This record gives sequence, structure tokens and C-alpha cells, in this order.
Amino acid sequence: MPACFNALPGMEVPVGAIARGFDQLWAEPNVSEQKALQLNLVLHLGVATTPTDAVEQFAVAQRFAQRYPCRVVVLCPTESAESPLKIRAKIYGECFFGKAKDDTRCVEFVALSYPPAAKAYLQDQVSVCLATDLPLYYWAHRFAASKQMSDYQYLLTRAQRVIFDSAIVSPDALSLAWPNLSAVRDLAYTRTLSLRQNLGQYLSRYAPELIITGLRSVTIRHRGSLSAEANCLLHWVRKGLGRSGASGNTALIFTVQPLASAGGLSLEFTYATSEKMFRWTADLDKNCAEFTSDLGPSPSTQIVGAYLLSPELALSEAMFY
Repeated sequence: MPACFNALPGMEVPVGAIARGFDQLWAEPNVSEQKALQLNLVLHLGVATTPTDAVEQFAVAQRFAQRYPCRVVVLCPTESAESPLKIRAKIYGECFFGKAKDDTRCVEFVALSYPPAAKAYLQDQVSVCLATDLPLYYWAHRFAASKQMSDYQYLLTRAQRVIFDSAIVSPDALSLAWPNLSAVRDLAYTRTLSLRQNLGQYLSRYAPELIITGLRSVTIRHRGSLSAEANCLLHWVRKGLGRSGASGNTALIFTVQPLASAGGLSLEFTYATSEKMFRWTADLDKNCAEFTSDLGPSPSTQIVGAYLLSPELALSEAMFY
């Protein structure tokens, strides 16, 4: 039973009547002139997605569309073999009022439920559902095995961005043979944007030589639910230190460790001399972080805001930057 498909809002229509269904949906006077779309987004729900999760991601796409009006095609695979070639369709449309009275933004959803045997016909059906002459973005959500994404080369190669979340996919996604690696974005990384900005701004006050001289270890600690974000931060820190000249330090150790207590994330630099130190501790429950450092010429402390981007803002960051 295609539970995710059934849980999504919308009006079920024959697959061949999707365009006609939207014509009827937007038949209200003046709406068709106001619903200028900017892009296509394909949200591909993996078979591990629950109905509740599917509705949550649908809502993320709705909130995203308030900034970027779009056609969203939601793909709902089913393991049912009752009708091995049957593809079902739903359509849904909604408009939002912007800050100005004449600023109306709209989103169109097409949900397609398909069994494994119909996968070969999916490319043609998706291409018909997309709004013509608009860029395509592909969001693969909660695939049980990342290599299964390789079955959808049409989407992987056509999309300007391919988006996944390393917090909810198997680790092989990070080493998958992507057709266009430069187009791939990780939502776990984009969620940390504000944290990376704060870290970068604070550390930029010091000359690179002060940061890397005598540096022996870099440790990120995280609460259990933030493992993916911690690994993304460590990768970012490692690249930054490499650009600063630390790449020649073969003795430098990078570590990610879980925190036994609640809170969030922390980053610590350990040096050969105890006279130097840097520590950043973020409490994401309280949306604040504290910097403590002594990298010269004098000790410094600072408290700043700290938060992860909301799902719709992380999606925007992944798609456009």
C-alpha cells in the first residue's frame, strides 16, 4: 500500500490528466497570471520514508516555495506488487501572500506513486510533470541504500543540484560515484552555515601563523543526534587549516567524539604549549555559543548566537550556493 502517497494532500487524477487538472485548479480569475514559477524541485522519498516523515518534507517544500515559487514533483516508490506497472498521481496547489499586496507566490505539487517495475517509465513521466524551461533540482530523501540513487541517472545528470542529508542516509553516499560531484550538496553541511560563519569571523581576527603554529590536535564533540553535522564541521575546519598552511603538519590529529551530556557541539584546538588554546562551545538548545581563546596577544572570550538553519533555509542554501 503506497502509504506515503496516500498521506500527502492533493486531488488524485489520472496520470494523463495532470496538466488539465492544474488548468482547473488555477481556473480562478487572475491566479494564472500571478503564479509565475521559478524552478522545478523533485523530492524523491526513499522506501524508508514513513507517512509522517513524508508529510513533514512536503511541509518543508511548501515553506521553501514561499520564497521560491516552484513546481514540486514528489516521487513515492512503493514495494507493493499488486499493480506492477500502475503509476498514480495527485496534484496540489497553493498560493501565499508576500509582504506587498500584489506579491503572490504559488507552489504546484505533483505526487507520483510508482512500484519497482514501473521505474523504467518514470523518466518519461517525470519529464512530462516538470514545468518547461525551468531549472531542475533533485532532493533524494531517506534512501535506505545510497547506491539506489544510481538508478535515477536522468535526475542525477539533469539536475543543477543533487541534494541529500548525510544524517539520514547510509555512509556510502559520501563515496558514491556521482555523475557530477560538483552539483552534490549535503543538507547536514548547509545546516551548519551560521556556525561556520561565526567560527570563521572569530578566527579571522588572528593571523594564520598564530593559529597553526604548535597545533597538535583538533577535536569536535557532539551530542548523539548531531554526528553528521559534527563530521561536516570537522571537514570544513580541516580544509580551512590546510589553506592556512597546516597541511604540512603530518602529526596533526583530527577527531570527532560524542558528548555524554546534552548541549550541542564543541570545537577545541590543542597546542604543544599550554600557553595557547582555543575552544568553542555551542549550546543549540539555548541558541548560544562561547568562544574562549589565548592565541595572542591576550586571552579573549565572546558569547554569540548559535543555531542550525531551519530545513527550508538549509534547502535554499544547498540549492543556490
